[in-house]
Amino acid sequence: MSALKKEEILALIPQQRPMRFVDEILELDEDHILGAYTWKEEDCVESSPVARIVPSFKLVEMAAQIGNVAWCIYQMTKSVSPEEIKNLVGFFTEIRNGECKNIVYPGDRVACLATFGEEGYFRSNKLVSQVEIQFDGGPKDGQEVFFGVLAGMWVPKNYSKT
Repeated sequence: MSALKKEEILALIPQQRPMRFVDEILELDEDHILGAYTWKEEDCVESSPVARIVPSFKLVEMAAQIGNVAWCIYQMTKSVSPEEIKNLVGFFTEIRNGECKNIVYPGDRVACLATFGEEGYFRSNKLVSQVEIQFDGGPKDGQEVFFGVLAGMWVPKNYSKT
């Protein structure tokens, strides 16, 4: 089987608005994925009477959607069909050394890069990746927002532990 194109991968990501934080996949291959998202007003919470910010759990969710969900779909499609993937459900299973380093506001565009790094791998529908989110454009272009190691796995939707 051949891996799917970026647009086909986006169509298979199960998360939808208001909890989908992937606008586009910019680069994609066996060794990395780069995706981007522009944060919207409704994604943010009021942190004070004058400022709204993106909650850190949504940054982690974005990192997982790009670095585990989308990239794992890509890796799996090298051996299973898109129809088979639709019968799987993905789980975010672990975060290590996660650190938020900058505040993100509505309108900020960020890019998430996931690689295998030193600890990562893809095996048996499980993917461990090193992810980094940076500002993409604007005065903070290139500044790191989040870094961590994330893991996720996919199992059949009708999985039972019998």
